[in-house]
Amino acid sequence: MSFIQKSRTLGLTIFVFSLISINIILILSQSFDFKSNPTPGNYYKNFKVYNAGDALRDKQDISSYGYAIPYIDGSTSISRLGRVTPNNYIFKPLMIISGILMCMFWNYQRKILDKLIPEKNNNKIFYLGVTTGICLIIHISLLGVKIDNYIYKIFIRLVLALSVICGVLTKLHYVKTIKILKEKNIFFKNVLFSFQYYLVYFVIFLIFACIPLLLIENAKQLVLIIEWNAFVIIFLFYFIYYFSWNNHSVIQPPPSTL
Repeated sequence: MSFIQKSRTLGLTIFVFSLISINIILILSQSFDFKSNPTPGNYYKNFKVYNAGDALRDKQDISSYGYAIPYIDGSTSISRLGRVTPNNYIFKPLMIISGILMCMFWNYQRKILDKLIPEKNNNKIFYLGVTTGICLIIHISLLGVKIDNYIYKIFIRLVLALSVICGVLTKLHYVKTIKILKEKNIFFKNVLFSFQYYLVYFVIFLIFACIPLLLIENAKQLVLIIEWNAFVIIFLFYFIYYFSWNNHSVIQPPPSTL
């Protein structure tokens, strides 16, 4: 089934692009010393890389506290780090490409599952997956675009929320379908499929855990820690997918009833 091999490649690419995008800008944002001349900013030799206040280094006393690690200290948000120049030239293209690949990935999943379990309607996986990718593309494209309009700001938040919710629901439908396939084929008893299953439910737990924290005034740092780690966990799903479908050639689709 060629769709499986294509999906594995797409899944691995989505994972690599997403992790590279946030970690490169995290490193770059702390790599250049601040200088006041000729204009305030962070410089590489005589070339200004960041305007004053844009680099994470400006907000973190590296000499006293060391480098910021948002995964454990919640020092900044992903969106704040990704929207400033030149981070946006790295983060936005890689994440937009990931969104496009995501649409292709979930289209392939529908085709794969239609062959393996034709009696089940797998269109939900396709529609939710494509919605996830499109919303991600819209949100990333508008990231850093400043429009002083309340409706616009609400729209940006709603698009991001829709991307997260649809992304989780897509994966939830997928792992539930794989659970059905476990009863029909020993291949799907692979421990990596089980790991994907629990990973999805862990993401759901994190989302619900964040809701009450948003109402607590001094919990912003903890929310940001969860945000960074949840980002990695969400895209880790695609990395595990690559290995879970290894040796997929042993799978045989059900015989035709025609």
